[in-house]
Amino acid sequence: MTLEEQIDQLPHEPGVYIFKDAGGAIIYIGKALDLNKRVRSYFVTHGKLFAPKLEVLRGRIRNLEIIQTPTEVDALLLEAHLINKFTPKYNIRQKDDKTYPLLKITGDNFPMIQMTRKKSDRKARYYGPYTDAKLLREAVRMMNTIFPIRKCRTLPKKACLYYHIKQCLAPCIMPEVKTEYDQLVKEINAFLAGGKKSMVEYLTESMFAASMEERFEEAQMFKEQIRAIGNLRRKRFDFKRPVKGIALSGMLELKRVLRLKRVPERIVCFDVSNMRGAFAVASKASFHRELADKAEYKRYKIKTVKGIDDYAMIQEALRRMVRGIREGRELFIPDLIVIDGGLGHLHAAEKVLAQEGYTEADLIALAKRFEDVFTLHSAAPVRLEEQSAGLRLLQKVRDEAHRFALNYHKLLRKKALSKSYLDEIKGIGAKRKQILLNYFESLDEIRSAGVERLAELSGMSRSAAEEVIAALKSKQAH
Repeated sequence: MTLEEQIDQLPHEPGVYIFKDAGGAIIYIGKALDLNKRVRSYFVTHGKLFAPKLEVLRGRIRNLEIIQTPTEVDALLLEAHLINKFTPKYNIRQKDDKTYPLLKITGDNFPMIQMTRKKSDRKARYYGPYTDAKLLREAVRMMNTIFPIRKCRTLPKKACLYYHIKQCLAPCIMPEVKTEYDQLVKEINAFLAGGKKSMVEYLTESMFAASMEERFEEAQMFKEQIRAIGNLRRKRFDFKRPVKGIALSGMLELKRVLRLKRVPERIVCFDVSNMRGAFAVASKASFHRELADKAEYKRYKIKTVKGIDDYAMIQEALRRMVRGIREGRELFIPDLIVIDGGLGHLHAAEKVLAQEGYTEADLIALAKRFEDVFTLHSAAPVRLEEQSAGLRLLQKVRDEAHRFALNYHKLLRKKALSKSYLDEIKGIGAKRKQILLNYFESLDEIRSAGVERLAELSGMSRSAAEEVIAALKSKQAH
């Protein structure tokens, strides 16, 4: 693949780009909010003048790699780690230039995170330098929110506001938290030195490792930190959350009746949709405290399943969610996973979770015919009362997953139809093809409609309708 072709395929997402020379050596590393636009800017001239050093760099680039990250802040932290690790020729000035900011973990008994431009404290640990002071300040704010370590430069004599909003362990009044505090600082240093794609990726790997080793309190700590990152990102988009005092009786009922591990504040539901195995898709609807969290809805085009196999389709989508959580691509970590289906669907999903070692969430299935709820506790279904808050909540989540899957399936069918056999029919141009696409969802539907109905459509003539029906019947005969 040529360099130009590689650039054309770059995503419009945050991340780190790595330029290499003809011998494969790394010569430059940078970060971007939009990888496609940033990398392309190196090669689009249009009379633009470049600094001599940049002209030399452009002339030596023969290949590139990218690492996508969830945010530009993650890209900034990863960029600095990779520059320190590989010391590319054209990044050397940054490493030596004292005007670039650094991250500092102070050497105090109870350390804190700071941004600085000087390495003046021998007891402190420094990371960087970093290329963007504004983004680095955001990174410091993020870590100070996620990790409850001190923010006060001088320890006060009584607990400050940060303790009361659960963003500090308050070592000022409780020196006995030293062991827990040191563990937090250890995790911060491990992340900054580890070169992960994102804070979420590091915390997720730590959560799974702690869970597998049955260190459940640590696993829960990591899970809460992942949730804190998700909350931070939602605040940036002003996402509306349920107001204090909202009735959450459905969640409480599900916890009690279905014998769940915890109150299911975060629920996801999976459903699949296909047409005799074609255009197969799956969807994930996400609810938080009984309200739809549409920012966390996901749709999955099925890639590994051939033919009609709903169990395998559910397994593929569920596996992709779990791996997405581990890799930091999915931030919505559910307390309860709902499968739209029966006992067979439940066991298919259970198999995937066992293979992936995922034990963080409860798993149930909801069968539509009698609204039976299947759990892993018993082969017999649970029947919730018809008008109960718990059943209404499950129905709402299931119906959203079904709607989302069906809409995606229809979209794929319509896209396929738009590049279809209609293009080959005499008298059917782009305008008449669009008329047909607006009224029908498949060639079978058009064929079944007949000449009379097609001729009645605005923009269609009888002769055009006859051409379409004749062509489709001929296609069916072959």
